[in-house]
Amino acid sequence: MNYILIADKNEADNIKIPQELKDDVKIILLGWGETSVIKTLSKLFFKGVFNKNDKFFNIGYVGSNQFPIASVVVVGSVAKEIPSHTVKEPSIKLNKNSSVKCYSSLNFVESTKHTGVFDMELYTLATFFPKIKSVKVVSDNLNYHEFKQADMKNAWVRANSELFDIIKSGK
Repeated sequence: MNYILIADKNEADNIKIPQELKDDVKIILLGWGETSVIKTLSKLFFKGVFNKNDKFFNIGYVGSNQFPIASVVVVGSVAKEIPSHTVKEPSIKLNKNSSVKCYSSLNFVESTKHTGVFDMELYTLATFFPKIKSVKVVSDNLNYHEFKQADMKNAWVRANSELFDIIKSGK
């Protein structure tokens, strides 16, 4: 089974599973942030939902100080974004064909010393599923008000295409 792990219903409403994959893809709504991801995945692991042959994918919104709003990116690696933290967190490589770095934070990121894309779940997902693949839609340039106002319809069409190409390729 191919599982698409997402943070919220708005993201789920934008995922359009191709007809030929309807029986092979399930969407799991996790909730926003690290705590929600851990809580939801722990329940699913306890229930025995996943097996060793399953593949995991993530699609969702990110802020960015590198890419314009409505850009679609494939994440190459992910690390923790911890403001004023002096210990370097390990980075997890997700896709050797992408140089895009995602930083996962506990909160919405509005300022940072890093350059890349920023979310609240991917690092935690990658610790559970080291082979996860992730496609992100840039919703804002580190500004919460932009996030609420952005029109993402065309970006989601491109993001769906990118995600399902990855799923179909089996890589």
